[in-house]
Amino acid sequence: RRTITMYRDGFVVDDGPYRRLDDPANAEFLRALAMGRTPRELEEEGGGEGNVLVGLVDKRSEEYVESFRSFSGQGTSLGSSAPAASSDGTFDPSSLGAPAAVDESQPTTSVAVRLLNGKRQIVKINLSSTVGDLAAHLREAAGDQSFTLAAGFPPAALTDATAT
Repeated sequence: RRTITMYRDGFVVDDGPYRRLDDPANAEFLRALAMGRTPRELEEEGGGEGNVLVGLVDKRSEEYVESFRSFSGQGTSLGSSAPAASSDGTFDPSSLGAPAAVDESQPTTSVAVRLLNGKRQIVKINLSSTVGDLAAHLREAAGDQSFTLAAGFPPAALTDATAT
């Protein structure tokens, strides 16, 4: 069962991050809801067979208020400011810290990432974020499996974790 809570300017899926209504990365999700269909990203998580029960909570008269969540992540040793990528650009999820919070007062962008299992994940980051910051956002999706970030055509590994 998945729960979508709608607020005045955005929505939350289960206990996930707040997603703004005006963010283009959420357009397909919102279009599917408006047509009375289960959004594709929820169908894919349910095995792609449409066996997903979705509940809607209407709080459109309220503003979203972020609740405090205690730190439950992994620490990073002092002196290690950037996640270490090997010379071939492979990231070890156990060496990645918690993803940095997005500073809404600074310019942001949404990056679409295709995961090894074929799923698509949208990551919202600041324009000043590094490749290592992007990798940290993907740590949970990677589980304990090392991964490589690639971009461009033809795809080339992103080997400098400090590059923006």
